[in-house]
Amino acid sequence: MSALSPDLSILLVMIMVYGLYFILKKNLFGPINQMLGDRDAAINGGQEEAQNKLVRCDELTQNYQESLKKARMESYREQEKFRVEALKVRTEIIAAGRAKAENQVSVARDEIRGQVAAAKQTLETEVASIADGIVKAVLR
Repeated sequence: MSALSPDLSILLVMIMVYGLYFILKKNLFGPINQMLGDRDAAINGGQEEAQNKLVRCDELTQNYQESLKKARMESYREQEKFRVEALKVRTEIIAAGRAKAENQVSVARDEIRGQVAAAKQTLETEVASIADGIVKAVLR
């Protein structure tokens, strides 16, 4: 007999190899492939969930920025409204002060004119007596 002659032992080894393959496939490779598939799904699912959360975070940030911008604009409008009102009150106060000052100046001018008129009248009445006094003093 030669060393390479086929016999039934080759058939038995082949059946054992196929049997071992099916047992390993069912009991080892199947669960490992299932575990790897679950792990891949968990990783991809986690990444997808993280991506969704990032998108949601971006949306919330954009909404926050928009509402902050609206609040600032409203604040600026209120400030402008108060500034215009303050300028109006300031203008009214200045106008009232100016009118009061003009009234006081007018009263003071009238008083001065009255005093000037009284002084002229006094001088006119005294001019004659002063002139007589000067003439007498010069003639003496």
